[in-house]
Amino acid sequence: MSKQVYVKKQVQERIKINSKEKEMPNANKNNLLSKNLKNNYPIRLQRTCSASSLSSLSLIKRCNWITNNSDKVYVRFHDECWGVPVYDDNRLFEVLAMCGMLMDFNWTEILKKRELLREAFGGFDPKFVSKISEKEIIEKASDKELKLAESRVRCIVDNAKCIRKVASECGSFSSYMWDYVSYKPLINKFKYPRKVPLRSQKSDIISKDLVRRGFRLVGPVIVYSFMQAVGMTIDHLVDCFRYGECVNLAERPWRHVS
Repeated sequence: MSKQVYVKKQVQERIKINSKEKEMPNANKNNLLSKNLKNNYPIRLQRTCSASSLSSLSLIKRCNWITNNSDKVYVRFHDECWGVPVYDDNRLFEVLAMCGMLMDFNWTEILKKRELLREAFGGFDPKFVSKISEKEIIEKASDKELKLAESRVRCIVDNAKCIRKVASECGSFSSYMWDYVSYKPLINKFKYPRKVPLRSQKSDIISKDLVRRGFRLVGPVIVYSFMQAVGMTIDHLVDCFRYGECVNLAERPWRHVS
C-alpha cells in the first residue's frame, strides 16, 4: 500500500470516527478523543478533568483566551495538545506548517481542516511532502476545501526539503529544535495574558537559523507560536488547570523519536 493511499485511508477512518462521535454520549465521546490524541502525540497524555468538561467551560479555570464562545475544537487543542512536548518529526512538521498558516487563518479555522491537511500532505511526512510535484502543488492550491494559496503550498513543500537536510545533519528535526532549549521545556509563570510574549530572544535565534537554512514563514512570532504549541515553552497561565499538568510533562526526560 502506498504512503498516499495509507494516509487517505487513515483520514477516512478519522472522519468516520468524528461522525460517530457526534452521536455518542459525552462520556464515550471523550474516551474516544483521548484515544485518538494518544495516537497523534508521542507522549501519552494523562487523563484530565478537561475530557469531561468541554460542555461546561465555566467549571474549570483555563487560560483567559478560552471563553464560553470558544469553538470546541480550539478548547480541545488547548486542553489536550497546546504545551504538551512533541518529539516526533512528522508532528513537529505539522505544527510548524499550521503555525505558518496563522498568517492567513486563526487556530480554530486551521484545526477544523487538520484532517484534510494531513491527507493532502501525507501525514506531514517530510520525505513524502518533499517529493510533491509541481502539478500536485497546483492541484492542492486549487483545492477549495484546503483554501491554501499556491505560495503557502510551496512553502510547506520547501520546508519539508529543509527538514530532511536538518535531519540528515542533526539526526532528526526533533534533535535540532529541542537542542535550542537544552532538551527541556522552558517553564514560564505568567499570571496575565498581557504578559505572554509574541516572541522571545530564543525564538529570534531559532528563526534566524531556520531562515539561514532556507526555511520559509518562520519569523520570530511564528516560531514562538510553534514553541508554545509543541511544548518547548510552557505558556499556560499559572492558574490554568493545564499549567501544572504540562509542567509535570516537562519534567520528563527528553525522548528522541526518529
